[in-house]
Amino acid sequence: MSIVPLEANLWWQKNNPAGAVLNRLMLLFIFAPIGLVIKEYYALSVVVFAFMVPYGFLMRRLAMKAVRNHLESHPEEIEAFEKQGIISW
Repeated sequence: MSIVPLEANLWWQKNNPAGAVLNRLMLLFIFAPIGLVIKEYYALSVVVFAFMVPYGFLMRRLAMKAVRNHLESHPEEIEAFEKQGIISW
């Protein structure tokens, strides 16, 4: 079984409050560096911006783990996840 990361992230964001909050925090990685540049904290802006990519990979990994855990708890939903394109064989 392989999990499609983008679809897993969308499912996690819609069906889990933690997923929604953690995905919304990604906006901080976009807007915080802009604010820091305006305040002339250039080095700090680069550091915050640099952490955006690892945070994105972390979100992808957490979403895939959430799908796996959900399917372990609810194996009857495997067919629905296949129809939605979240998993494939």
